[in-house]
Amino acid sequence: GGHSSAGHGHGRAARGDNRHDTRVNSFSIVREGEMSPRKLGMWMQTVCQLPPGHGTIFRIKAILAVKGRPFKHVFHAVMDVADEDVAGTWAEGEKRICKIVFIGKAMDQAFLRK
Repeated sequence: GGHSSAGHGHGRAARGDNRHDTRVNSFSIVREGEMSPRKLGMWMQTVCQLPPGHGTIFRIKAILAVKGRPFKHVFHAVMDVADEDVAGTWAEGEKRICKIVFIGKAMDQAFLRK
């Protein structure tokens, strides 16, 4: 009968690992202020070519305030297909923010928030 308790221990650990690693989840980043066009380009390159070990991104949707541009910059990516567009202009007195939503699996949030 002694073996059954050890078996339970394994089951618990495996379930914990699964919950941590394989679940599809989402998180968002919201920052006040604008980002420079150069930083925007570097960021897009990074998220579109995420290094191994940083998780898998299924979808990104972002509305960004880019310095020197009156329009809301919309960035949308599904797997390896990315699309950029502009939405309406920022309203007079509207707080300029960058909002990014990531949906994926085992994503390295600390890495993506940089």
